[in-house]
Amino acid sequence: MATAKLFNEKMPFEEVEFDFNPESLKYTKGSNTANGGSGQTPSLFFTAPPKELTCQGYLIGDDCEDRADQLYSWLRPGGGIFEQLIGAAVSALTGGRINLAAHQPTLIFQWGSHLLRCILTGVTATYERFSDSGSPIRALIIVNLKEEMNIFGMLPTNPTSGGLPGRQRHVVSHGENLQGLSTSRYGKPNLWRGVADANNIDDPFRVRPGDVVYLPNPNEIIGQR
Repeated sequence: MATAKLFNEKMPFEEVEFDFNPESLKYTKGSNTANGGSGQTPSLFFTAPPKELTCQGYLIGDDCEDRADQLYSWLRPGGGIFEQLIGAAVSALTGGRINLAAHQPTLIFQWGSHLLRCILTGVTATYERFSDSGSPIRALIIVNLKEEMNIFGMLPTNPTSGGLPGRQRHVVSHGENLQGLSTSRYGKPNLWRGVADANNIDDPFRVRPGDVVYLPNPNEIIGQR
């Protein structure tokens, strides 16, 4: 299984990859309801707060401190490279009257079938090993993530938009291709053509990291070769 990673949704090359995968993932999900009390009207559902995820993993190597610093930068509004560039340009054009750095960069947490569009809400880095010169070479990282809702992904879509029932949204990561996605999703690499057709992809070699593809319900492409 590929290692767990976090990367900037707008700049996929800006990523932090764990060297050792998490031993566990802790998801938290709640709901907001109101109840009139015993014998009163039933509970009323008002809203569902975002899903939250806590996980831990290891960063190993001379660059572990740099990767931890990247995580810290994502805690700040405008902490990503893309946000910094756009924010600086807009600020310069408006004489500083407009500041776009009001939101943290949106990240993608990906590990196997686990995929979460999120923002980073907390980072704990515990440096456990050091080189002879005192530089960290091993860090235990605990990250807290909060689901970032995408209203466009919640709206009904027509059959040509990739929003058919049962389809799974997938963000392509480094080293992935349609054949590999077909194998992991359906157990058959030769069903990649069905994935390509569902996404109107003419050239499978043009799929790049950060692209979003929709993996059809197996019933959609059953019997394809």
